[in-house]
Amino acid sequence: MDYKLVLAILVLCVGLGGCDSTDSGGDDREIVVESYLIANEPLNQVRLSRSSSVNQAYDFTASAISNANVTVSLLTEDGSSAERVFDFVTNSEEPGIYKPAIPHRVVPGRQYRLDVDLPGTLDEVTSTTLVPGAFELLQANATIIEYQSDEQLELELTRSITPGRQSVFVFATESLQPTIDLLTPFYRDLIGDDEDDLEDLRITESPIINEGNYEVNENGTITVKLPWLAVAFFGPNRLTANALDDNMFDFIRSQTVQQGGSTLAPGEIPNVIDRVEGGTGIFGSLARSSYEVLITR
Repeated sequence: MDYKLVLAILVLCVGLGGCDSTDSGGDDREIVVESYLIANEPLNQVRLSRSSSVNQAYDFTASAISNANVTVSLLTEDGSSAERVFDFVTNSEEPGIYKPAIPHRVVPGRQYRLDVDLPGTLDEVTSTTLVPGAFELLQANATIIEYQSDEQLELELTRSITPGRQSVFVFATESLQPTIDLLTPFYRDLIGDDEDDLEDLRITESPIINEGNYEVNENGTITVKLPWLAVAFFGPNRLTANALDDNMFDFIRSQTVQQGGSTLAPGEIPNVIDRVEGGTGIFGSLARSSYEVLITR
């Protein structure tokens, strides 16, 4: 996923729903957490900071928390206790960024719990995620495909299992040659000749895609059709399917409303669902698989 986009969502969440209208300062501000576990990949970093008031710009470095005790625990199969506990450490060169003290590869289908406490205070934050089951992006219907041809780009995936609900996905299209001369017409018209905006378009993402948007095949795989709007650049592109846990699913679908994805009046817009106890932010997980395709003019 485009983590910078999710971080921007997180900051919006903090500004709109996580603090008072005046800056109370000190420990009255909420603890903000941000971390993503990815199935079959090494433990990721944990970012810790304090929220800002709605009339103050959020700056992670200025708000970073560097004196916390941070652990991530792999829970037992029934989720009742910790099977293994992993300590996270920070340093003065990267304030607020905590990294695992020992390596560990995230186990798909298992629960992990984040615990944060600040020495000398009553501040404690905890959050639990159930990592989606691993899956494989088997193939696309073509490795080379003409942009906006009648043959729509289709991806075939094995199923990702999440107990109690259907799988939900976000698909990301990443250009491997993001140059201005390779922009597709829609995006070229959007930014003109401003090369400073190219990085923002290097990765484009779909909205959440659930079971109603994909076809279940006889062999148990699923097929998803991607709209051409998801392609910002001609040339080589990496397509990544991301299966989301409940935390990321709730966070993304609720922030869509915050950013204008509904017809609700401002006073009727619900809070972002963050599933973090004692603070705000996101401790979520996903499983992902990628496939490369060449988009021709």
